[in-house]
Amino acid sequence: MAPEPISKLLGTAELQAIAARLDDIKRLQRRYRAIAPESLVEASRVCAIDGTVVVVCAANGAVAAALRQVAPRLLEGLRGAGKSAKSSTDQDITSIRIEVQVTIPQRKRIPVARGEVPREKLGEVADRLADSPLKQTLEKMSGQARKSRSTR
Repeated sequence: MAPEPISKLLGTAELQAIAARLDDIKRLQRRYRAIAPESLVEASRVCAIDGTVVVVCAANGAVAAALRQVAPRLLEGLRGAGKSAKSSTDQDITSIRIEVQVTIPQRKRIPVARGEVPREKLGEVADRLADSPLKQTLEKMSGQARKSRSTR
């Protein structure tokens, strides 16, 4: 079975419906960023449209509680009240649901300092190598370079 070109797949009705839904969510997210309190915008986002309900995800419980306090104002702003709405779906929005969607922050990996490599170990490794720039560098690091030059 030969694969179908991507342009043909993107033209299907199912994917067009998904693309239209994503466009609605993006548009509502832009509007949400404009009307939500600045302190809450960075910790929340419009994440879905469930029928006539706009779902806003908050990063933690405190943000969700604050958003619930201003939910009526957010709903009116998202519906485009008093403005000519770009999309008829904005007028179909009847409620807003605030959900907590905790994101676990990535822990920054703290590098652990290695202990110092004993000079005699570096010298042993250098002794096992054939003449090369690596051997010369290891000899310098171990202090053998001075000793071997003085004995030659």
